[in-house]
Order: sequence, then C-alpha cells, then structure tokens
Amino acid sequence: MSCRQKGTVQDLTQISDEALQQRSQHGEYAASAELIVRYTPSVLYYAERYCYLGLEKEDLMQEGMIALLSAIRTYREDGGASFRTYASRCISNGLAKVAASQLRARNIPLALTTPLDEAGEGSGPSRDEPEEIVIRQEQSLDRSHRMRSELSDYELACLQLLLDGCSYAQIAGRLGRTVKSVDRALGRARQKLRRALTDPV
Repeated sequence: MSCRQKGTVQDLTQISDEALQQRSQHGEYAASAELIVRYTPSVLYYAERYCYLGLEKEDLMQEGMIALLSAIRTYREDGGASFRTYASRCISNGLAKVAASQLRARNIPLALTTPLDEAGEGSGPSRDEPEEIVIRQEQSLDRSHRMRSELSDYELACLQLLLDGCSYAQIAGRLGRTVKSVDRALGRARQKLRRALTDPV
C-alpha cells in the first residue's frame, strides 16, 4: 500500500460524501479522514451485530475499517449507488466474510451470520424495528459528531496517513512534524476514538 501525498486540512463537514470521495481520490487525506469520521459509527454498528457470536469487537472493528477504506478507494459515482449505500455494503459484506471464516474455524453454522439489509443504507438487517433503526441512526450521528469535535485536524491527518500505509517517519515527513509528535497524536486519536465509540450517547 502506498503512502499518499500531503493534502490540505480544512473544514469539510458541509461537503457531500461523494465529493469527499472524489477529493480523496486526488490525494486529499483530509477528505478521507472526514469520511472515516462519518462512517466509523457504521463500522461499530455492524461489528456489534456479530459480537453475540463470541467474536472479538476489536478484530471486527479493524476489518470493518479496512472495508471502509476499500470503499473510499473503489467507489464510482457512475455505478448507480450513493456512497453511503456502497460503503454500507462493503462494511457489512467485509465483516460477514470475516465472521464466516471465524465461524467455520469453530464449526459453527454459517447461517448464523447477519445478512445485509436490502436497502443497504447502513440501517442494519431488516429484522430491526423502524424505531430501533432510527435510534441507531441517531446514535451513529451523535458518535460521528463527537469524534469530529474531539479529534484535531492534526490527529485526523496522522490517522488517515497511518491508515493509508504510511510509517510514522513518513507521516512526520508529510506533515513537517517529528516522529515523537506523530506518535503522541496517534495515541491521543486512538484514545478519543475508543472513548467516542464506547461511551454511552
């Protein structure tokens, strides 16, 4: 995986998902970071749906984030689906494959895995009641706002470059900081994300 070129950190909260994805394709790590902030709650949502099977949430979250990054890189607006639909499918299907692999290793029937809902809009499997879907969507939005407000532009930039495959030294070089500064920023980012994802909304 290659390390992207330096982009410009700016306020991207009012830009559509599709526009952010296009800017991400042109190497703007800030645009990718904004998408990560917006969709990490969706990764958590889908990951939690497999925890009752005894699978580790941390492992599921990691795989879900990989699926999200894949969606950011591979989405095509002319494919007929919104980015939200496409990302939701990538995350859900990616986690389903990981869960199926782990379940096979434990000789647990694959029928226990959770299917993607037909809407594909990140609302979860169709067995959920409408009220539950609305509540989960509101919780995801609250978590997204919390992450955006707590993470600094510098922490977001470091996180995105790390997820893009950069080493700490490469991140430091891209952002004009020291390796020690990058290490501290990523430590703060991890703590803030963990708190935003686990604390009650």
